[in-house]
Amino acid sequence: MKPEHGPVPPVPRPRALGAVAGSAAALALLLSAPAHADPRAAGVDPATPAGVRPNGGSSHDTLVFSDEFYGTSLDTAKWSSVDAARRDGQYFDSWWKPSNVKVNPNPDSVNGGNLWISLSKLGETAYATGEIEGRGKSDFTFGTVEWRAQMPPNHDLFGALWLMPPGGVNGVDGTARDGGEYDVIESVSASDSYSNTIHYDGYGADHKSSSVSVDAPGLHSGCHTYSVEWRPDRMIYRYDGTVVRDITDPDLISQAPMFPVISSETAEWAAGSVFDAPLDHRSNMCVDYIRIWQ
Repeated sequence: MKPEHGPVPPVPRPRALGAVAGSAAALALLLSAPAHADPRAAGVDPATPAGVRPNGGSSHDTLVFSDEFYGTSLDTAKWSSVDAARRDGQYFDSWWKPSNVKVNPNPDSVNGGNLWISLSKLGETAYATGEIEGRGKSDFTFGTVEWRAQMPPNHDLFGALWLMPPGGVNGVDGTARDGGEYDVIESVSASDSYSNTIHYDGYGADHKSSSVSVDAPGLHSGCHTYSVEWRPDRMIYRYDGTVVRDITDPDLISQAPMFPVISSETAEWAAGSVFDAPLDHRSNMCVDYIRIWQ
């Protein structure tokens, strides 16, 4: 199902839809049950398998939001796709375009059953990727969010999975408690490592950040899970279920609501050269799912 950084044969992705089947009695029971009998939250994708838990565990056990990206288009009840200039560079300019964000409903095809964010060329020195965000649609306070994703290749491209507060990070109080940009992963390196960073107190003269480099075996080979368990007094980050960062400093733990973001981006400070990037599925960032528990 998931492409490596070159063509791969299609592999189907099985789905457990939790449907009641097998007997007339079971069907009758389903039809006679009250509407509130399904314990799932309204934001949970029906295609999410029943009983799923975060890879590596979590103190949060109730699934409140998910998207398996298994439809025919982006679910606009859950996501907004950004259309904006991202940055002007010395060698090329970068944009986010909604046309670069798609859902491939065919699980038997390359990138099938995933969200994918592509790379396109807008002009001689202008490139576009994409970003989706849950602002105002999937905001939450405290919980565990997990993405399963394949990062784009290193051609001045990097994938990012992150959290942001609806009001931005403009408040200046010397802490991230009033909201920060929480970059769970930015895959800017050509090595099997990625940046995990918190930005707070704005992006100007008062800007502060806390960052670590995470060892990530196999980062550039297929899909991996990335998660953060966000509690009032602790933030635990995991890569493929293994704890890679554990924050207990109260000044670094947001107490404000945040929403999830998925993006692919071009930047001259990332590894590689965008001028060498193939303008096809090999430059895609792919996301299998996102799930949030509280």
